[in-house]
Amino acid sequence: MSEPHDVAICGFGPVGATLAGLLGRNGVRVLVVERDPEVYQLPRAVHFDHEVMRIFQTLGIAESVLPLTRATPRAQFWGADGQILVEVPWDADTNQAWRSDYMFHQPSLERVLRDTAEGMPSVGARIGSELLGFRDAGDRVELEIRDRTGGTAFASARYLVGCDGANSFVRRKAGLELEDLIFDEPWVVVDVLGAKGLPEAAVQVCDPARPTTLVPGALGFNRFEFMLRPDERDEDMARPETLRELMAPWVDVDDVEIVRAAVYRFHALLARQWSVGRVLLAGDAAHQTPPFLGQGMCAGIRDAMNLAWKLQRVVERRSPPAILASYGSERGPHVRTFIQRAIDAGRIICTQDPDVARGRDEAMLAARERGGAQAVETGLPPLGDGLFQATEAGEHPVVRRLAPQPRVASASGEARLDDVIGTGPRLMLAVEPDAELGGRLERANVVGYAWSSEEGQAWFARHGLQAILVRPDHVVFGVARSAREVPALLADFEAALTA
Repeated sequence: MSEPHDVAICGFGPVGATLAGLLGRNGVRVLVVERDPEVYQLPRAVHFDHEVMRIFQTLGIAESVLPLTRATPRAQFWGADGQILVEVPWDADTNQAWRSDYMFHQPSLERVLRDTAEGMPSVGARIGSELLGFRDAGDRVELEIRDRTGGTAFASARYLVGCDGANSFVRRKAGLELEDLIFDEPWVVVDVLGAKGLPEAAVQVCDPARPTTLVPGALGFNRFEFMLRPDERDEDMARPETLRELMAPWVDVDDVEIVRAAVYRFHALLARQWSVGRVLLAGDAAHQTPPFLGQGMCAGIRDAMNLAWKLQRVVERRSPPAILASYGSERGPHVRTFIQRAIDAGRIICTQDPDVARGRDEAMLAARERGGAQAVETGLPPLGDGLFQATEAGEHPVVRRLAPQPRVASASGEARLDDVIGTGPRLMLAVEPDAELGGRLERANVVGYAWSSEEGQAWFARHGLQAILVRPDHVVFGVARSAREVPALLADFEAALTA
């Protein structure tokens, strides 16, 4: 058997390709095994957010991805009579130097992600090959692969990551179980070309007679989703004549081309364990969510970002394997929060009892008029316990959350911060570091950046801070409330990664 790869990835969809790209850009030796010979040519996921776009920026593909997206101004929930119950702006300032939300065309995005990963010298992809089995041999994972000619090949890697979807072979073979979070609703999903006159917003129509979703896709695509009634059969609802009848209230059905229609059961599932030995899960292999908040693929891309920098440190022997335990402990609670929010949104949307829907609409409209809390929570939750600073003063609210990415001056004009200082560990300071601190940063292999603009000074003052230490996944590790706390913050970071 040849020298082992550092990481083997089963599955080359958006999550697997992102993970391969993030590892490959740093020279980690990656083997990708993908059964399907081509990118799936029909859209599935249709939305991602500012955090995901920042990850694409890290990969160096954000400008290539932008033309594949559509800017949608808002998301709305409509009541039974068409009144707006909830409205969420999708063009709000996120402090990430990107819009809050994007609609996109998945096949085109996957092609960019795959091409990017395959273009890296340390990444090898076996397209059209299938993972037949694997064995954790203690110091490596041994793989059995059927290649595209039907022959059997063997390989090994120090770690195996299953990015192979909801029916994950890796998850089942590793004996990792999913927890059922109790949501199971049948919907028919229809992707079309040529639709005109639809709302600019992404709309959840909470009509008890037929809960419906209207999604303004990118590159000319639009999506309809219709909830099935208890007496309706899957095979009947996917017929072209039925689909045209369902779409008729919204578009001229003679204008549209149906490119895909399928009945799905929207599930809510979460891995009880994210890893066992040298085998880990990411994306749909580890979690599945109802689609009402558009966070399914986003969660998987976040998995890849969280895992990549930790795997890199371990395979380079700069950190012990024990740090990989933080992957599941950080990502699990974060994903659980999003799934629960999607379930809560689904219960609002999926009500089919007219009396219940009437009471719901009245309560939500009253809350909106009072200016109270939105019924649908959309902010990013913090990560769970893991590689973060622990201090006697207690954890600051910005810890475990995304660090800001301001636009800053550069040699070529204004640029996003990550493009100027890189995406390794970085210390963002309210003031310029002195020579002593500069030496400490150099020894700790941490980049220092003084965010001393008016915007930066306001941000630090608002949070009562002098500095934040940002991990490679753009998440805040810890903070310094005063300049004298900065050396201890650097020491805490080093200790967390080497203990």
